[in-house]
Amino acid sequence: MLDLALGAYLLERFPEATQGELSRIKNQVRSSRFCSIVARNEDLGGRMRDSALGEKYAETAKQLSFNRSVLADLAESALGAIFLEAGWEVAREAAVTAFAPLVEHALDPRIDPKTALQEILQRQGRRVAYELVEATGPAHARHFSVVVIIDGDVLGEGEGVSRRAAEQAAARRALAAIDAGAAA
Repeated sequence: MLDLALGAYLLERFPEATQGELSRIKNQVRSSRFCSIVARNEDLGGRMRDSALGEKYAETAKQLSFNRSVLADLAESALGAIFLEAGWEVAREAAVTAFAPLVEHALDPRIDPKTALQEILQRQGRRVAYELVEATGPAHARHFSVVVIIDGDVLGEGEGVSRRAAEQAAARRALAAIDAGAAA
């Protein structure tokens, strides 16, 4: 439902954009990061917390109400519930109202450094790979170190609490290095 609503909205808003550009924007806007922002804006975590039945579930609901993945799922579930209860038009309007303000943020290709780096390098006919250097810490609190390798050379290093976060950080550094090289 969300993909369809966002796709229709983006086609209207950017009629001259290529399919690839629209897909990149839509994928960014419907990402768990942006869905969790919508959930926070609509206080879906607080609503879930307030609806916890009994003290037995109150603490768990409180913890979950701040979890980004849970918040993202709440946003999508709320839209699904609106669709089931009120139909397509109302659900589409709710999705556009909630997500349209985030489109401006998604237009910046640096929001997702891995995608931006991949697009730049593809245009240049170059290859990129990410290599895990180290994963430390217990299973519930991992820390990852990653390098980004472009045409066999390490161009950026990154760290994060997930492998994806570390890869994004490495890509951000590689983009900065490419920008610095282009400016020189």
